[in-house]
Order: sequence, then structure tokens, then C-alpha cells
Amino acid sequence: MRFGIKGGSIAVLTTAVLATAACSSSGQIGASGAGTSAPGSPAASTGKTAVTPPNTALAPSTSGASSANSTGSTSSSGGTTTGGKSLTTDQISANLLTDKDDPGYTYDASEDGTSVTDTQDVVSSGGGACQTFVDAENGLSTKYGTTAEVDRELTKSAEGHVIEDSVLAMPSPDKALAMVSDLSGSLQSCKKLSVAISGKPGSMELSAIPQLMKHGQAGYLNYLTVGGKTVLLTADLVQVGSAVSVVVLLGPVTNDKTELGQMGSTMGHLSDLQVARLKKAQGLG
Repeated sequence: MRFGIKGGSIAVLTTAVLATAACSSSGQIGASGAGTSAPGSPAASTGKTAVTPPNTALAPSTSGASSANSTGSTSSSGGTTTGGKSLTTDQISANLLTDKDDPGYTYDASEDGTSVTDTQDVVSSGGGACQTFVDAENGLSTKYGTTAEVDRELTKSAEGHVIEDSVLAMPSPDKALAMVSDLSGSLQSCKKLSVAISGKPGSMELSAIPQLMKHGQAGYLNYLTVGGKTVLLTADLVQVGSAVSVVVLLGPVTNDKTELGQMGSTMGHLSDLQVARLKKAQGLG
């Protein structure tokens, strides 16, 4: 998983999302009316320094088994941190998300990415915590021993949204937990970083989703800027035995609570589907 997007060029995806948003009736999805501007939003485009990303404070839980936040995301109670066999590339592919899991999305399995990340992307700003974040987000094989990885891209072009779905297989549950724990821990102090992405200047503004920060699980918002263009990522990583499930939604920048809620609900639903499949594939229930 390279910055949540590995099946295709992140720069190309960023351009596609922004082009779709520009062709919509409003020209932009969900401009904020609260006076808080995310990077890439109309206020941010004036050259002013972007302020705090959308609030991710807790909201009342919808049930005892799941919890919600202002992004609308729901999830089960953290990861499965013991047991589980290491999956092969074919086994991973058979358990990834498809167009049947969310109507309106399309994908081409022949374009799935199947390579692991073995070269570190060095941050140019942000410090040690941000380097740890990037290493964990990439599932760096030299650090975590990643044995297999498959990345799939599902698109809904009419809305300018992309699902980036990945599963990474590790040699043991301990290694899978280490990857998720490193990412979760780094989000406590890494809020902004700079790093080259697809050969272009890139930056990330990060905000943890508190209700998804559990043992064996990490969720966050990422205002990702590549070559001066900004999009919004919401991500949920869950350890499932010796595997890590990663579901990322990519869309136009928004502070609108309804839009964020829809993105969060979709991400939470899809993450739960994939986690259940990975548990079954590893004989974890």
C-alpha cells in the first residue's frame, strides 16, 4: 500500500478526482459553511494557511458492538491480534472488495497491484514520527516482513470517488500488529509531513479518527496534496491475524458533515466486510 494508493498513479487519481468535481453541478463537493477550511477548499485556495481539518470528536454509539464518530464511520471492536495463517497473493485476491460490495463502483482485477513496498520513502519534513507513519502506511517489507500484498482500485466516476482496497500478509500476527500500532502511535504527534509522491512534491495533513483508534486498528483523515492539488482520504486499517486490511476512500476535499458522514459510513461498512472475509480465510471464525 503506497499512501493508500498503489494500484495506479496517485497523481493521475488526484487529477481525475478533481476533474470530476469540477464538472459537477456545484463545481465542488460540500464547501464548508462553518468557517473552517480544509486544504484545497475555496478558502485554502486563496493562499491562506489551511486550518484544522474537520472535527472527528466522538458521537453517541449506535450499538454496543459498534461505534460512530462525526465521519459516520462504524467498525467492530478493534483487530484480531492472535492466530491466523499467512495468506498468499491468490488468497488475498479472492477476499478483496468487488463491485458487488458497493453498487455503482467498478474495477478491473487485471489491474490489481501485487508488489510489496521494499524501498523507504523518506520524508523531507515532519520528523521521526512522520517517517514511522509513512513506513507503516506503505507496509514497508524491510521493516515488517510483508510477504504478499494485493491492491485494488474501485471507482465511481460520477461522484469523483475512488476506493483503494489493500490486504497485506505478514509472517506473523506480531508483525501485523506492529504495522498497525506504529501507524496508530505516529498519528499522536505526526500532523503534517512532506514527501515526494510519484515523483511530484507531496504533503499530508493528518487527523486521527478517535473512535477507530483501538488495539489492532487505526483510522485517520489525510488531506493529501500532490503537485499543488489536494484530495481527501479516509482510511481504516485493521489487523486480522497475520494480515492487515486497508480500506481507503479518496474524494474531493470537503468539510461538509453530510459528505464526511457518507464517506465514513461507506468506509466502515466495507472495512467490516473485508475483515470478516479475512477472518474466515485464516480460520479465525
